[in-house]
Amino acid sequence: MIRKAVGALAGLGLIGGAGSVAYDQHGDATVKIKDTAGHVHTVQIAAASGKAFSCPAGTRDKLEPYDLRAGRIKLTLLQVRRTEAAIERRYPTHTAPNAVADRYNALLLRDHRLVVAFNAEVDAHNAIIDSSCTRD
Repeated sequence: MIRKAVGALAGLGLIGGAGSVAYDQHGDATVKIKDTAGHVHTVQIAAASGKAFSCPAGTRDKLEPYDLRAGRIKLTLLQVRRTEAAIERRYPTHTAPNAVADRYNALLLRDHRLVVAFNAEVDAHNAIIDSSCTRD
């Protein structure tokens, strides 16, 4: 199963490079990825529920790989959506050449796959919280 998950993530063309995760007092994760060109990309993954949990020591270490992958996915998704928006601005009447329409449709498919992958990472993150932590 792990091999299948890694293969699925590799097929998404995620942003690569060294990454780190920092958590604030509310459980929000800030993911920083330094790409091969040396640029640092930052994205916030918020704990949207507003619920508070008490977790044993080491839980954040378990969560970090999931949050790092979720951050990579979110950064890639933001790039894809910027490209989609640029095409939509350039062709507001939806009468684009076939090559552009094909590119746009491929971006939409990639967008969908990224959303599914992001949701899977969040679900895995939440499963760890549910199994390891108690709600305050």
